[in-house]
Amino acid sequence: MESQHAPTDSPTAAPLALLRRHPLITFFTLAYAISWATFYLLDGPVIFTIGPFVAAILTALITDGMGGLRDVARRILRWRVKRIWIAAAFVVPVAIGLAVAALTTVVGGAPMPVLERLGPWYSPLLMFAMLLFTADTLFEETGWRAFAMPRFPADRSPLANTLVLGVLLAGWHLPVALSEPGALGPYLVATIASAVVTNWIYYSGRESAFLAWMYHTAANTAGQSFMPLFGGESRVTYFWVLAGVNVAVAAAIVLVNGRELRR
Repeated sequence: MESQHAPTDSPTAAPLALLRRHPLITFFTLAYAISWATFYLLDGPVIFTIGPFVAAILTALITDGMGGLRDVARRILRWRVKRIWIAAAFVVPVAIGLAVAALTTVVGGAPMPVLERLGPWYSPLLMFAMLLFTADTLFEETGWRAFAMPRFPADRSPLANTLVLGVLLAGWHLPVALSEPGALGPYLVATIASAVVTNWIYYSGRESAFLAWMYHTAANTAGQSFMPLFGGESRVTYFWVLAGVNVAVAAAIVLVNGRELRR
């Protein structure tokens, strides 16, 4: 005799199945929603970067369970790569930062910054350590490159996937970019171009999100060290030069490594 209480599917089964079929859409929707909500609820980017981190954790659990979390952790901690790429993760963003500061002063007509405002020689090291401690760059790269990048279509070239990621990152940064008067355009262009530079190191270093984390932290260290030296019109000039230098470096990378990036 058949039971009158035949088993029924859980009401959450269909939504979960939909989320599992579209992990990238799930992730980016959550990342945008969480970050933008915190920005407007807290009146600024107080915990803005928590979005991609929480989105990565939740989506990894939904789609792959604990195995998904372990994969994300392995990627963000993948530090065993060739030393040249570890060096590049630090040298390239510092070189870009120095070039932007110099060009803003020389080409942009900005007044010569007072070097004493940079503080003692070890100030950038303290800044780097502080940025690691606050974990903003860790939160971002756990989402962008430890979770999202490995799930981009494998039949698309690394360059195409990188440009898509860059546009999505630019969109995610919109609330922050809009809070910088006059800098919206260059801010977004710099974000897309920087994604190309960062992913060059990421792909070259065995798709190590750890390298992207270090690159991102070094780039933010350079930016937070040099940007306060420029105010008023010079600050807008700084953002345009930042965009131009990142575009130039990204273009050089594509020209030199085009075959690998378009494979």
